Amino acid sequence: MVDVKVVFDMLAYSGVIALLSLGITLAYITTRVFNFAHPRIANVGAYAAAASMALYVDLVRDEGIGRFKVSLGPLEVTGLVAPDVLAVGIVFAVIAGIITALAEYYLVLRPLIERGADFLKLMIATLAFDFFVIATLFILGTHISVKELVSGVFGRETTSLSLHAFDARIDLAVLGYKLRGIMLFSFLGSLAIALMLYILLFKTKLGVKMRASIENPSLAEVLGINVQQVYTIAWIISGATAGFAGFLILFMGDIVKPVTASSPADEIIVSAFAGSIVGGVNSVFGSIGGGFIIGAVEILISSVITDVTGIDVTRYNKMLSMLAVALTLLFAPQGLAALYSEKIQARLPRLRGG
Repeated sequence: MVDVKVVFDMLAYSGVIALLSLGITLAYITTRVFNFAHPRIANVGAYAAAASMALYVDLVRDEGIGRFKVSLGPLEVTGLVAPDVLAVGIVFAVIAGIITALAEYYLVLRPLIERGADFLKLMIATLAFDFFVIATLFILGTHISVKELVSGVFGRETTSLSLHAFDARIDLAVLGYKLRGIMLFSFLGSLAIALMLYILLFKTKLGVKMRASIENPSLAEVLGINVQQVYTIAWIISGATAGFAGFLILFMGDIVKPVTASSPADEIIVSAFAGSIVGGVNSVFGSIGGGFIIGAVEILISSVITDVTGIDVTRYNKMLSMLAVALTLLFAPQGLAALYSEKIQARLPRLRGG
């Protein structure tokens, strides 16, 4: 029998993986190269969230980080950080993610693409940008101690930049079970973003232009669509989702390994690339689905294997996600989304004939 906590851990973890996989896929669609600096965008988002919340509490709020308690029938939510403080963290994490992503695209990748740089040069450029951001964060961490600032405001319970001790608690009286807020917030947040993307892509004129530019940029340009503008929007979404994922990672300490001051997203990025590949590097919604598949493989499947065999494989769960990638590349090189699309296309003639 699978523990309920494992299921909710999986949902929380999968939500973050899906957000990061989505950003990687959007960057790939517009540049045809994997963005190896993507985890650093989440790092920047995490730093921005932690620093902005600490500054907001220190400079604006008089009553500290605040707490709240909400009862909704049998469900009771106890917040260990006030909603306005969390909102400040989310906003600054998203803004920081967008700025970093646009800087990478316009200052590094776009000039190289215009000069005809090939796949290898672009890939190396993303690695170079990754190291540049690492160095920048290190310099900022040396001269402006975000860790000390956060610890000073949130108290001694904070370790490094992790705020998992301050996650909200959700008391499910009906089930006799208590959840951490991140478990629902991450899952519901990723679903909300997927829904907004669906509305944007399939229910708006901008979405039609985006799909046309993604599927056939040359034809889209002939039709008068500003492809460059569409790509900019794609990188804004990529940076925003990475920044939001960075905010979530701050509260996920005991779901994955405790985050560190130097690289909160490093432990997760392998899984994010795996989610993008398994779902399909050319499919926006496939990457979200791939993120949830990888989350299930690393949390749920590894837990089941551990229970059945008695061998603790949860600490080696990245091996399972790499196995999922290998199987995908072997049997469905374009990802599961492409496989699903092919099946739908194969059934259309029969559906029309019937």
